[in-house]
Amino acid sequence: MADNAQLRRELGLREAVSLGVGGTIGGGIFVLVGTTVGEAGPAAPLAFVLAFAAAVLIALPYAELASRFPRAGGGYAFVRAALGPHLSFLMGWGFWGSYVFMSGFITLGFGGYLHSLTGLPQPIGALVVIAASTAVNVAGMRLAGLAQSLVVGLTAVALLGFGAVGLPHVDLDRFTPFAPHGVGGVVTAALFAFLAYAGFDMIAAAGEEIKDPERTLPKAILLTLLAVLGVYLLISVVSVGVVSAGTLGHSPAPLATAAEAFAGPTGQRLVAVVAVFTTAATSNAVLVVMSRIAFAMARDGLLPRQLSRVGGRTGTPWAAVLFSSGVLAVVALAVSVPVAAAIGGFLYVVHFMLPLVALVVLRRRTQAVPGFRTPLARVVIPLAFLICAVFLVASGPTGILGASAWLAVGFAGYLLGGRSRRRGSAPTVPAAPTPAVTAGGPAGGGTAG
Repeated sequence: MADNAQLRRELGLREAVSLGVGGTIGGGIFVLVGTTVGEAGPAAPLAFVLAFAAAVLIALPYAELASRFPRAGGGYAFVRAALGPHLSFLMGWGFWGSYVFMSGFITLGFGGYLHSLTGLPQPIGALVVIAASTAVNVAGMRLAGLAQSLVVGLTAVALLGFGAVGLPHVDLDRFTPFAPHGVGGVVTAALFAFLAYAGFDMIAAAGEEIKDPERTLPKAILLTLLAVLGVYLLISVVSVGVVSAGTLGHSPAPLATAAEAFAGPTGQRLVAVVAVFTTAATSNAVLVVMSRIAFAMARDGLLPRQLSRVGGRTGTPWAAVLFSSGVLAVVALAVSVPVAAAIGGFLYVVHFMLPLVALVVLRRRTQAVPGFRTPLARVVIPLAFLICAVFLVASGPTGILGASAWLAVGFAGYLLGGRSRRRGSAPTVPAAPTPAVTAGGPAGGGTAG
């Protein structure tokens, strides 16, 4: 009976775009501006444009998949339908891993901004926000949801205010030399900037609750990306235009450093306070998503079943929350922001490549015409694969080796656990979190930035 349950379609275009923008813009941009400038120098705004183009190329076939499967689950549903359980496990494991590592730089970002206010060491600040997020998640989703709603509005106002006040102070001379680290630096920066668009896929995951999904989904995804691009261009241009690229790239609190250049110590503290709240809310949202993915995989026998335990009073998956927060704490203490971004970026790109493969398979398998078809598919789909491959290479040895090790360990565990799964029911791949859970994605509001 439960498997046949249907969600109500109550989200129109405006609500879907709000979901996407709210889930994309968030704590990630407060951290990723510095990381992107560190790789690209003054060409960081170009990196955000390239990342936008990549997101559009990936979003178009993703939107076609969403119109073919307008139900909850997003990429999981696509891969499960076309490629079967083994690759769908890799989808879930890789997606969970992307949240683990991307949340690492979000929590470190919190620590950096808290350090600029209090002097508390960055790693200690990261542990503080992980502990606080754990407590909120164990207490229940109602409090977490209220906090997310408040912070999304605060973030939007603060970022637009930062851009409006800072724009008149931009010095164009700071944009030369434009790309001191060459094309390679810009491409690597584009991968990091791509993490700041994480969240548009939340709209596809909510497909079962969107009205007229065949038409609304692709429009909502593209409008979300355009809106986010505008904000990110404003923030990156102002940041690079008021502070030297070297200073910005090495700052643990880049937007606060930029604000100090045109608004003095008061502006620096104000931005730092907003960043602390925003990165804290994003860290909380990431832990929500991480724990729900771990819970669902454990419930399906893909992770130890002890992680599927749920609190009787709160109804929260407390075991998965504690497990996820423990893994997150290890990552926050063991890696730097660039390392976490490289590994998380590789895994996040992989999580898009598998649905692209699924689309190719489904197009050959069925003659059904979806409500939305990728325009110029013979060009767009290969280009989407190409940009994904470029991003994988751009993650560098750190991203490639770290992410490959993560995938290998997970898949080995999956294969070793096959015997116990065969003794029970057939596993299903966990559905993607519901919109209420994912508000504020990993690097964006959410998905990183």
